[in-house]
Amino acid sequence: GGLAPIVAGQYVARFASRAASFESSMHRLTIAIMFAGTMICTFYRLSTSFIEKEQASIISPDKERKAAAPKKKKSKMSMVDSIRFLVSSQYLRLIGMLVLGYGLSINFTEIMWKSLLKKKYPDPLDYQRFIGNFSSAVGFATCIVILFGVHVIRVLGWRVGAMATPALMAALAVPFFLCIFMGIDNPARLSIAVALGTAQSLLSKTSKYALFDPTTQMAYIPLDEESKVKGKAAIDVLGSRLGKSGGSLIQQGLVFLFGNILNASAAVSVIFYSVLITWLSAANTLSGLFMAKTEMQKAEKQGEK
Repeated sequence: GGLAPIVAGQYVARFASRAASFESSMHRLTIAIMFAGTMICTFYRLSTSFIEKEQASIISPDKERKAAAPKKKKSKMSMVDSIRFLVSSQYLRLIGMLVLGYGLSINFTEIMWKSLLKKKYPDPLDYQRFIGNFSSAVGFATCIVILFGVHVIRVLGWRVGAMATPALMAALAVPFFLCIFMGIDNPARLSIAVALGTAQSLLSKTSKYALFDPTTQMAYIPLDEESKVKGKAAIDVLGSRLGKSGGSLIQQGLVFLFGNILNASAAVSVIFYSVLITWLSAANTLSGLFMAKTEMQKAEKQGEK
């Protein structure tokens, strides 16, 4: 997972962005995407063929009869059913709030940061080169930090691991927003704001992969099978999608009111910190429920023995 953004980022920075024009760079990117898609299809075909051959060589008569028997179709949950299922469980609602909180908050800071980047790098090739190097930095930092993330959760506990990402995002955003409030009209202040936004975005994404994702996945462990499957499916669809689409909708409203997103920086900061406070509160509440369910699960297993 961490290797892909490193390779892709360097391809963009060292090859695609070195083209004579932006159109040529897009052609180079299109070729790379087509090659990657072809390789995905090829490896998928090879892996499924291998698995089918392995299963065919070890299948028994009993398994053949079971395989021949008609399988029950799994009922798929609609959007409304997913919402109802989440609303019915406080535990799942809290997990959903965590996912939604990250989706909204990262959107708010990224749109501000990328608006500053476009001011600093008006040439699309320069902008493309910067984003390519940034993608590689995220992948490299994730590869390093993810090794320590598991130990942080194991030593300091689930609560600290779950609250680390919003707390880090809140702390790093303070100098970033202050720099924007002070004005970015001169090149020196613009460069400082871009550097602060880059650090904030880099560390936020790294913390997300190293701490937020593992703790969120761990939260499903004490649940029963139905809640795990249906709850995770509903949260993955609703939480992440609503985070992105909701953030975009709010941004469009702010742009309509203030003219551009940088003029709306004060309003963005208020919404951003409101989301983070709600996220931190949900993580704190979920921590107590998670520990209680985990202890209950342990007690049940000991009782079975």
